[in-house]
Amino acid sequence: MARRRSARGPEKNSGPGSTDRHSREGYFDRSRQPLEILAFVAPLVILYEIGLIFALRGTGGTLTNGAHEELVRFFSNIGVDPARLNVPTLALPGIALLLVLVVWQLLVRRPWTLHLPTVAGMVLESILLALPLLVLAQVVSRAFIPAGPESMTQLGTFGRIAMSIGAGLYEELIFRMVLFSLLHTLFVNLFAMSERWGIALSIALSAVLFALYHPIHTASGGWDLRRATFFLLAGLFFGVLYIVRGFGIVVGAHAFYDIAAVVLLSSE
Repeated sequence: MARRRSARGPEKNSGPGSTDRHSREGYFDRSRQPLEILAFVAPLVILYEIGLIFALRGTGGTLTNGAHEELVRFFSNIGVDPARLNVPTLALPGIALLLVLVVWQLLVRRPWTLHLPTVAGMVLESILLALPLLVLAQVVSRAFIPAGPESMTQLGTFGRIAMSIGAGLYEELIFRMVLFSLLHTLFVNLFAMSERWGIALSIALSAVLFALYHPIHTASGGWDLRRATFFLLAGLFFGVLYIVRGFGIVVGAHAFYDIAAVVLLSSE
């Protein structure tokens, strides 16, 4: 965006003084940078891929979350052939996500020096930020709302963890990194809205679509207002978190909430 600082990531830093500026950065700045996000997200991608092979594959096929399926379908529609790339079809979204972060790191021209204490702090912060969602689920619906298909109840512990991680990775990739960025560009660049209004509307609209993506209907086909309210508020929470704390933290908070809801606290 011309002459405006984007709310979606760090600005490009280069030149003689850039290394000194990087060395003076604190945790909250470093945790928003692509290399630290890559180091935080890569183990989650690997765990999900292991889950696809060993815990989510059954006689009826491999169980994945909806966001992951949509990404696989997208790559198929644009003509990406996994066989020619010599990679499994279901691995394409994970590879794409990691490549995006690598390209981001190259574009901002930051040093390739990883700050491991920042990555450890991101794990702890993500766990802590999952707690408000657990409280919200109790307040709104009087239950911890699990994410994912009903067939998750048939999975073992590692399968549920893998599905939870997949939801955090690929729902945030679609609804925050991609959808929010497109909406923000549309509102600010095309409609010439202010940065503040562009961010607010992008958060709100992506939260509505995030809620509609989830199962918010009763068995009879009506609206489940408690679930709809929870997913809408969760979408708003994730949108604000994405702006304030960046992609890595919002992925972690989402994944750890789902792990707590479907593994530790679900009564099913």
